[in-house]
Amino acid sequence: MFEEQNDQYFIHSDVFPSTNDEEFSRDSIQFFILLTKNNEDIQVDDDGDLDLIRPERIDVTLVHRNETNVSQCGYQLWNGSLLLCDFILTNQDRFLNRTILELGAGIGLCTLIASRFASTIISTDHDNNLLEVLQENININDSICRKECIQIQKIDWKQFNCNEIDNQIEIILAADVIYDDDLTDALFDVFTKLYQTKSKLHSIYITIEKRINFYAETLSIQCPAYEYFLEKLTQLKIDHPLLTMKEINTDRESIKQCTSMYNRTNELILWHIYHSERF
Repeated sequence: MFEEQNDQYFIHSDVFPSTNDEEFSRDSIQFFILLTKNNEDIQVDDDGDLDLIRPERIDVTLVHRNETNVSQCGYQLWNGSLLLCDFILTNQDRFLNRTILELGAGIGLCTLIASRFASTIISTDHDNNLLEVLQENININDSICRKECIQIQKIDWKQFNCNEIDNQIEIILAADVIYDDDLTDALFDVFTKLYQTKSKLHSIYITIEKRINFYAETLSIQCPAYEYFLEKLTQLKIDHPLLTMKEINTDRESIKQCTSMYNRTNELILWHIYHSERF
């Protein structure tokens, strides 16, 4: 995504190649989950041969757009969503039977994956048309998600009302929503209000792709949106000492790569913000 928020420019999907001229595309993603976590679970058959455990396969079909302007980037799938899905699938116990709020859900991939474990997931965005696409993706993936656990809700971060959010929320998910400083300000205001008013909220998991810009005037390389995010993170800690901010290791030993649809580069970052007395 571009750091300059100019809607005359179009951005293209990092995940899916542009293969047609249709406004919307429909593509599939496969996730593979190894059900065995340690060698003690490995079994042998009667002949003494290894009884190989095949990974569970999750096939997700997504309606999305391959090209949009910046203000409609939620219609695309971004690498941060794939990293967050891998984290959820690697750490299923963290999300089991939890009430989860996803902010900036976009086309809904993280919602679909998280619904397999959560008791409730509230999937939110600000665009009515985008929420219709999200609902369509829930409907066409009813075999791999738990539709009965998913609630769709329209939320505008800049006109946020805490009273509209379920008091039972425990976890917030946000994938690749850091690209515009005004929206980052609004997002951190939402974080603050929710931590202050929702007593069960203990964790925020947020993925970010650092987008590097070269500035000819200073001959420097910078990641302005990410740098601004770090400033906001520091201020949040100052204002709320009970919150802890931790960057999570994203190597493949820490988070299994369950899908081959993206390259997990060093620019893909995962932060965990948690309340020390609730987590």
